[in-house]
Amino acid sequence: MPEATICSTNERFLIAQNLDLKIAITRTLSWQPLLGASDVDKSLIATMVSELASNIIKYAKSGHIELCSYESPGKVEIEILATDKGPGIANLEQAMQEHFSSGGTLGLGLSGIKRIADEFEIQPNLSQGTRVLARKRIKVDTNKQVLSLTTVSCSSKSEKLAAFRSTAIIKPQPTNNFEIGMRIRAYPGQLVSGDQVLSLPLENGYLLAIVDATGHGPEAHKMALMLFTALRKIASSNLSDIMHKLYELSRGSIGAALGLAFFDANKHTINYAGIGNTSITVYSDKKWRGVSRDGMMGQRLPTFTEQSTSFNPGDMAIMFTDGLSESLTNQEAMKLYFLDANAIAYRLVDVLGKAHDDASCIVVKWNK
Repeated sequence: MPEATICSTNERFLIAQNLDLKIAITRTLSWQPLLGASDVDKSLIATMVSELASNIIKYAKSGHIELCSYESPGKVEIEILATDKGPGIANLEQAMQEHFSSGGTLGLGLSGIKRIADEFEIQPNLSQGTRVLARKRIKVDTNKQVLSLTTVSCSSKSEKLAAFRSTAIIKPQPTNNFEIGMRIRAYPGQLVSGDQVLSLPLENGYLLAIVDATGHGPEAHKMALMLFTALRKIASSNLSDIMHKLYELSRGSIGAALGLAFFDANKHTINYAGIGNTSITVYSDKKWRGVSRDGMMGQRLPTFTEQSTSFNPGDMAIMFTDGLSESLTNQEAMKLYFLDANAIAYRLVDVLGKAHDDASCIVVKWNK
């Protein structure tokens, strides 16, 4: 695999009970980067997720499983990261023995995961728990594979492994305490979503984008990806300019709602411009809401100006589509503030997402 590839982190599971394990397995098998994989490879990835989740439940009570794919034509490298805040592993050598289980069960265990994986690393006795990292390289049928552009900017593989070994997982951060969490859920019954989210690092901060293409399924998904492919090429802090360029590009298409925000790390501000059913709310000492204008990308572009508000350490911002209820999102947002940005995005979309629509959100936190 090339050293510099796209890391698509669009699955993160909270693991605390057996139901969470079942949900993680089901969603792993339908995860977009695995759509073109063989049944054998899908089964191997799901097996590793199952074993790692089972270990979290048995030994640490709760934790997270995160899936990340490094994608190139015809090939995908899957990364599975399991983290918990349990007591660690007292005897790593014994735990890595074939069929060893201090929980009294006979499963694949850590040795089985290592055998399946192409790369395997473990940090067993951290002050804040245990991390296990497993990577598996698989082939995909590019005629079936739908490469999602729901991405965050990641380091090269070597840099990320180095960060793992030093106990810090690299995330896009203008400051040490800045977090971006993103989550998408497709319309129930669909494998792909017309909602997409994107985070792009720029010189002085981050460009954030959320799109809700008209309809559901493959056509809406294709529309959203078309917009984001172009957005990557014209990304800047000038939101009005981006809006007009994307509108011209999408003329005559099925259309989409689009929200754009730029976080300026130097000026401590968030600028916002939106069209259609996208929203942003900033939670600080007083709540601020960015207003999207009526219209549709590719169909009717209204006259609008960029809106701006301050954004400082301790503040949180949430961008979302109408797949989430705005009133419920506002009610729940501050209750979840103590969680990390990814966990908040996961909870909002999976718990509050409407049953009859695609749903997505971006959560931005600047911790004190």
